[in-house]
Amino acid sequence: MVSNPDSTSVPRTELWKTARCGGCARKVPALTAQRFARLAGQGDGQDLGSRYMADVAAVELGDGRVLGLTVDFITSVVPSPVHYGRIAAANALSDVYVAGMVPRFALSVACVPPGAGTEEFADALDAAAAVLTDAGCALVGGHSVVDPEAKLGFAVVGVPNATGRLLVSGARPDDALVLTKPLGVGILTSSCRAGLIDEAALGPAVEAMTATNAFLVDLVEGPLGGAVHAATDVTGFGLLGHLKEMCVRDRLGATLSPTSLPVLDRVWDLAAGGAHTSAFETNTQYVRDVCGEGLAALRPEERIVLTDPQTSGGALLAVAPEALDAVLAELPGPPGSAVVGRLTADSGRITFTG
Repeated sequence: MVSNPDSTSVPRTELWKTARCGGCARKVPALTAQRFARLAGQGDGQDLGSRYMADVAAVELGDGRVLGLTVDFITSVVPSPVHYGRIAAANALSDVYVAGMVPRFALSVACVPPGAGTEEFADALDAAAAVLTDAGCALVGGHSVVDPEAKLGFAVVGVPNATGRLLVSGARPDDALVLTKPLGVGILTSSCRAGLIDEAALGPAVEAMTATNAFLVDLVEGPLGGAVHAATDVTGFGLLGHLKEMCVRDRLGATLSPTSLPVLDRVWDLAAGGAHTSAFETNTQYVRDVCGEGLAALRPEERIVLTDPQTSGGALLAVAPEALDAVLAELPGPPGSAVVGRLTADSGRITFTG
């Protein structure tokens, strides 16, 4: 986990003010992204992205070697440019980690606002580069343009972990669903932007977003690696949207327990008051086909939290039930991990329990 300076000590900044919507809440709606994914990946190679809507593609080089390729960039999601840079780097690295790969090289993708925002953007990029260096991922170049709205991210190249096993698919019925970071980042950051909470309340969200998912490499390479059957990260489409994608990949269903969700401080109260991001409606629409009437039966705040877009979110792991306790003991904290449900053989259906 990357350490953070106190987020309460940083004033509101130019980069923060350029974003009309922060972080992964700015993603194209899931149903539109699904259409884009079908149009991509027409060349040679094992393009996991086009088949599964994963954000990383594993490309066979023809000599037994495999490269992981991904790109991710975000608008400013927090007031501090240093925190923004760290979050942007952790967010881009996550796609490689949850595929079971190790990041090696990165190119920056930078949309830089003119004026005062230029210096702040340099601070953000410096902070991001430090995260990449800590991850053993060399920043080897990039591309930048002038844009009134700040955007920062990275194209990342990864290689398989020491076992060579990828985590994009392989989940099984009765696997436990483990979420490694709390939910509510979108609710908190949008509430701060709207003046419903002050910047001090973002501290737990900043801690969660700046933590990388690098632990997955050691976990998969270790003695418990075989118990982690599949993984994805929870980002712009919310927990339900990314769980749907995990289920589609392996033709499974799932049962979720909303009362077991790990949630950041103040999120339940804000959601109960109706606070949500601009992605709430599109993320909800995306999962109606798999959730059916069960979605309508949830409390309004549960629907908001389950579809809340996360920036640099946690990993959602499919874990063999017999190894669950041992795997949980190996996962990082704080903020800690939680069992949120299990996978079922009821393909294409997500249900909810108390």
